[in-house]
Amino acid sequence: MSAVTTCREQATEWIHLYAAGGAAWAVLPVPMATSAGLMAAETYMIYWIGKLYGEEMSGQEVLMVAGTLDLASIGLKTLALEACNFLPIAGWLIKGGIAAATIEAIGRLVIRHFERKYPGKVYAPRPEDK
Repeated sequence: MSAVTTCREQATEWIHLYAAGGAAWAVLPVPMATSAGLMAAETYMIYWIGKLYGEEMSGQEVLMVAGTLDLASIGLKTLALEACNFLPIAGWLIKGGIAAATIEAIGRLVIRHFERKYPGKVYAPRPEDK
């Protein structure tokens, strides 16, 4: 018998994967591409967290959520990430940490939103999502 997994647990696993990917992306030495790539990953993560909870969010809804959350952090995050390019090696590690922490924070806010709507919902993958 398998253990019951909640949507929160499944979404948290996804957030960790996106955070690890974001950290890896952030250390690529490509000026100004870091922020755009991270925003795309965050937007995609929001979409999939919604799907985990059974919500079919439109592209416009996902962009509104992502834009609202990123608007609060984009200026500071962009400045910090780009400033880290001037610190060899240590700057890359800092960039990875900033990216991972931002993705984790955004993911947790999205989970909190859906947990308010569907507290403790059990994760049930749909056949088309496999």
